Amino acid sequence: MILSHEQRAAAVAKLFQLIEMDTEIIDQYRANGIKDTHLRQYIEIRNTNLEKLSQLLDAPKLKIHLTFNNAA
Repeated sequence: MILSHEQRAAAVAKLFQLIEMDTEIIDQYRANGIKDTHLRQYIEIRNTNLEKLSQLLDAPKLKIHLTFNNAA
């Protein structure tokens, strides 16, 4: 999928927002000692969003490649 600069910027901003929200929820679950399937789902969703963010931020022409691995 080819995105314009504006679309890419909007997607990056939205992913940052989603990742922050998921991280807050994950931190709340952990603070309350909850380790259930919902927590695992939030971690998986956040990791998927981090992967998408990494792909959007990949800029081979600038020789920039960012990755986020195992951000649990």
